[in-house]
Amino acid sequence: MATPADTPVPLEVGPDFDAGPLTRYLRQAAPELGDDIRYFRFTGGNSNLTYLVKGDAKDYVLKREPPGAKAKGAHDMGREFRMMRSLAGVYPLAPKAVAFCEDPAVFGGAFVLMERIDGLIVRTAADGGAALPAQFLGLIDGLAALHNVDVAAAGLDGFGRPEGYRRRQTEGWITRFRSSATGEDPLGEHIAAWLLDHVPGERQLASVIHNDFKMDNLVWSEDAPERLTGVLDWEMSTLGDPLMDLACTLSFWMEDSDPDDLKALRAMPSAEPGIPTRQEALDRYLGQAKAELSNFRFYRCFGLFRRAVIEQQKFHRFSTGQTADPRFSNLDAAVRTLLEACSREVGL
Repeated sequence: MATPADTPVPLEVGPDFDAGPLTRYLRQAAPELGDDIRYFRFTGGNSNLTYLVKGDAKDYVLKREPPGAKAKGAHDMGREFRMMRSLAGVYPLAPKAVAFCEDPAVFGGAFVLMERIDGLIVRTAADGGAALPAQFLGLIDGLAALHNVDVAAAGLDGFGRPEGYRRRQTEGWITRFRSSATGEDPLGEHIAAWLLDHVPGERQLASVIHNDFKMDNLVWSEDAPERLTGVLDWEMSTLGDPLMDLACTLSFWMEDSDPDDLKALRAMPSAEPGIPTRQEALDRYLGQAKAELSNFRFYRCFGLFRRAVIEQQKFHRFSTGQTADPRFSNLDAAVRTLLEACSREVGL
């Protein structure tokens, strides 16, 4: 059953929405929609604008970049389209990409039209129910399967720059940390220095990585809720170190033994009884993926630091008056909690 965030609301034609150009485009790009095309907006989810396009016999999802200035590399609809198109046939969990439009005159910005994957999105323990432990195992299996995709067979050889990916990502997130700081942060600087000193030097795999592989981006079968049927939101996908992708996933994977302040930051219902621990998830992943690992400390610290920077960027926006969203007002405490978790992981 859909949650309120997954239930689309009708989009009314009016001064803010002239359906004519979009309807004309869609009738050419997806003629199976037929003559009666209706539009709905999904109100939850990611920062892009996501719509349901309902036709006579078939429905699609339309995902559009948000208006206004965008950070470099963010909301990349072209990247999302190319990745989904390339994964067709080699990773069936990616939605089928139908069309990509760059002309803002059609719908106000670049957008991707893709198939709709019906099913259950799990945000709370109640959403998963008795299937929740199996869903967390399925999450790891789905991530390992993605990282095992043959990059050449998918035609993605030139998609990203996997060489030097680990160091570029580490330096990039440290730069973001410093540029969003609202004061001096000795602990954060100690962690940044540790990360730079411990970037693994061994040769890395060039794997397809998602960069936001967590429960609310997965779709499960409503008839068999332990079966993963889709993976959403490919806008940050690239080629890189698969273990950094896993580390990002595990930064959201809080468990019952974690300190209360860290558990409060969970973005998945992973602290419930019967859910695998992070170590069990790591072991399951390594039993399937091609990646080799001698020490996960760097990756664990990187994943937590990356998440701390994301929360700090939100707090910076609030503290500088760029947003009045009350959810961002106390995120400095979340940043501190995540940095302290980094410190415990590496013994600083």
